[in-house]
Amino acid sequence: MTERARFDKIRSGLRGSGYRLTESMARAFARVGDAALSRDGGPLRGDGRWVRLLPFVMIALLATVLALVPSGLNDAESAHVSTVVSAVIVFLAVCVSAALFPWDRWPPNLQVLIPFGYMLAVALLRHAQGSADGGYTVLYILPVVWLALYGPQWQLAVALPLVAGLILLPLVLYEPITGETHYPTDDVALLFVMVLIILFVVGALRVAVNAASLDVLTGLPNRRVFMARLRGMSAETTARDRPFGIAILDLDYFKRYNDTHGHDAGDRLLQAASLEWQEAIRQRDVLARIGGEEFGLLMRGSAAECRAVAERLLAAVPHGQTATAGVTECRPGEDPADALRRADRALYAAKEAGRGRVMEAAA
Repeated sequence: MTERARFDKIRSGLRGSGYRLTESMARAFARVGDAALSRDGGPLRGDGRWVRLLPFVMIALLATVLALVPSGLNDAESAHVSTVVSAVIVFLAVCVSAALFPWDRWPPNLQVLIPFGYMLAVALLRHAQGSADGGYTVLYILPVVWLALYGPQWQLAVALPLVAGLILLPLVLYEPITGETHYPTDDVALLFVMVLIILFVVGALRVAVNAASLDVLTGLPNRRVFMARLRGMSAETTARDRPFGIAILDLDYFKRYNDTHGHDAGDRLLQAASLEWQEAIRQRDVLARIGGEEFGLLMRGSAAECRAVAERLLAAVPHGQTATAGVTECRPGEDPADALRRADRALYAAKEAGRGRVMEAAA
């Protein structure tokens, strides 16, 4: 499903339910999920890593304290203390590796180890507190929500049955281990409630994040997402010592087109150009609407490769119109804002040279 199709689905869902999100609320949700639309980085790359990690760290600390305080170190069962210590070690390993590991240099899918490690620590705490009677089942919600917001679909598909197994397995083994026939069913009810909460909350968050991150008219990522991806690709470029290309494209004489054909026709031109250009780029490239008739393109590769793509986009402008583009290359270690300004200058130089062309600014 294309970004446009996803956006249409989100917009129709918002209209059908009658909700009207304010801009401030949508932006607040979007800050939480900055990585949600990022196909490359994942939640542990780029800015905002600590904000996304904070719930893990705080709840891990609280759960550990609650596990130790009631029993203390005077507990006669040394197995309880050793299990809690094991959970503490896993919690620390998860938090430290999430904060300090160089995730930029590794595949994004490797980040699934963090929420899965967190689930392991929760399972150890439940075992230390008596498994089904431990009261720690609710802690499984956080890693599942993390995966639902930031991870691909397959990770969530793996996590949900895994959590169900971790919750239900102690109940299955309850009678053989304890010799009792009375099964504690609180966790079964909690599992059902958790599924409902996760589906509702994650669905609402994803709608809000997408509503704040996509351009309303074209369904493309907006300027906020474009700048976040620019910073993320810059960090990756520095880590891997590989450049990436930046292009800024502008539809020529768009105001004149609007005045001549009407604003509705101008909107249709923007939508048609967006659809044509999305078909002409790779899935991993980033095309965003960053202004009125201005679009930004980010792609891995050299400025020459980016220029070739930009020329292909200019050839695909619909309705007999033309466009102009400025292209440059962001080098490893360079401030991405400087590279973006350089592409912008190249765009204006191309306009002064007659429009309908691509000009490249040397890095």
